[in-house]
Amino acid sequence: MMAAVCMGALCCAPAIAQDTAPSGPPPGGRGPGGPGMEGRQLQMLTKRLNLTSDQQTQVKAILDDNQKQMETLRNDTSTSREEKRPKMMEIRKASDDKIRATLTDDQKTKFDAMQAEMRDRMKNRGDGPPPPPPQ
Repeated sequence: MMAAVCMGALCCAPAIAQDTAPSGPPPGGRGPGGPGMEGRQLQMLTKRLNLTSDQQTQVKAILDDNQKQMETLRNDTSTSREEKRPKMMEIRKASDDKIRATLTDDQKTKFDAMQAEMRDRMKNRGDGPPPPPPQ
């Protein structure tokens, strides 16, 4: 679940970092915005929420639509960087709401916990010194 939320946050990062989109995905399509991102996110949600095949189909369509909207916004040169971030957050929230609507009550509880955990990680990301390296 955490990964799903992280992936949502990663969708926003490239647009915030730069106003122009790269000429294409890196080799293997494994970078942010690459064609493999939605697939990895779908796999993670399927595993952590135990999605049915019907739910997987619905969630895949939602993730694909989310990616298209994000890409369109990233490529929009008439929108400033400062304006893009809140719009991206709106797109992500709408996608999360659509995904949540496809879930059972038990899955919704897990999904909400995943999102809360991700928000906490993002909130605490800039607080304090980095954790010590593993020994």
